[in-house]
Amino acid sequence: MKTPEIISFHPGKQHNLEQAYQLAKSFKNYKHITSLYFDAQTVKFWEKVLPKVGANLKKRSAPLAGAFVDTNPLLEVKMLLKRKLGYKAKNADYLDRNENFQEWIIRNYAPPKICIGYDTSSWVVFEKWKNKSFLVLDLSIAIPQYKLTLAKEYNSDAEFIYNQTKDDGPSYDIYTKELELADLILCGSEFVRDSCLSVGTDPAKLVVLPYGADLNKFSNKESQLQNEGKLKIAFIGAINYRKGADVVLKAWGNIVKEFPQAELHFYGNVQMEVSATVERVVYHGFIHQDSLVQELKTAQISILPSFLEGSSLAIYQSMAMGLAVITTPNTGSIIEHNKNGLLVRYGSVAETTDALRLLLQDKLLRTRLATTAQADIQEYSWDTYGNKLNSLLQSVLQKQRILK
Repeated sequence: MKTPEIISFHPGKQHNLEQAYQLAKSFKNYKHITSLYFDAQTVKFWEKVLPKVGANLKKRSAPLAGAFVDTNPLLEVKMLLKRKLGYKAKNADYLDRNENFQEWIIRNYAPPKICIGYDTSSWVVFEKWKNKSFLVLDLSIAIPQYKLTLAKEYNSDAEFIYNQTKDDGPSYDIYTKELELADLILCGSEFVRDSCLSVGTDPAKLVVLPYGADLNKFSNKESQLQNEGKLKIAFIGAINYRKGADVVLKAWGNIVKEFPQAELHFYGNVQMEVSATVERVVYHGFIHQDSLVQELKTAQISILPSFLEGSSLAIYQSMAMGLAVITTPNTGSIIEHNKNGLLVRYGSVAETTDALRLLLQDKLLRTRLATTAQADIQEYSWDTYGNKLNSLLQSVLQKQRILK
């Protein structure tokens, strides 16, 4: 069996490749285990031969040497093929994939000194390797149980609660297990940490480590004036209730007639019913980061009034691109109201409408917020994240050596 000193694993794609690249800088006996991975050379080849294929492969690529990555593509390929044929994957489908992927890991790897897993992807491995490895849970989003706590605070009605929680049931026990089994829990924000505390998680296990942005890729030294004459609003992420897409569309309907020069652009897969007749709304679907960067260069405003996030990469990326941001405290971002963005209460169509109207009307405010955001985000690169994570893991290894 293979026995790296440190293992991280994820059966799909979140920020795991960005994290793996950072870990590989400091730990030579390290392995990232995932479903699909293509090194830069492979991507470049296919970009020349078949650009569309190359663009798809790039979604599962990073500047990470292939020697640090092991793959088991079968489960993910099956999932992707089913989706290509029109099957709408449910939460239960992803949990099945995650469970089977973990069982494959257990069969092929011995417990490492440190094991890093992601939420809803780690419970099987953690149960098997408890007290054999130091178990690190990367909690990429606030736990779903927290939705019920927030819904009570918002005095939400039954329809709201149903839309937000209808697929969560199978995940509750899994999150509970992972929180209990983990020796250390990485929280992307204070919001995520609060969600753990709400179910009685030991605070000593919780470490807040915000994610980062690729500040080389998401960089806009040019001004947004190349799109002068138009005002472009960007929504980055899956178009669903959790991310507040319904709130954005309602707010947009309130102001669309006031600003004939404005457009609303969605970058993500549609996961809820949307009207095809709303004026000046464009649905781009999921696009690769390189294409997203080009799109954001002609935008002025980014909006994500999400109900529940972890440490929203979309907000980090928008800040780096010099956009004025409208979001909620629930995104776990570093936005401070009226300093580097505008904060609205989740679900408040009135507040979201007012924030959009204010930024569309007031160019000086847009510019001030965007400039401050672009300056503030410089402290949140993936390299900064990697340095903090690597120091944390080095201290774990040092303690293990002392105990021996």
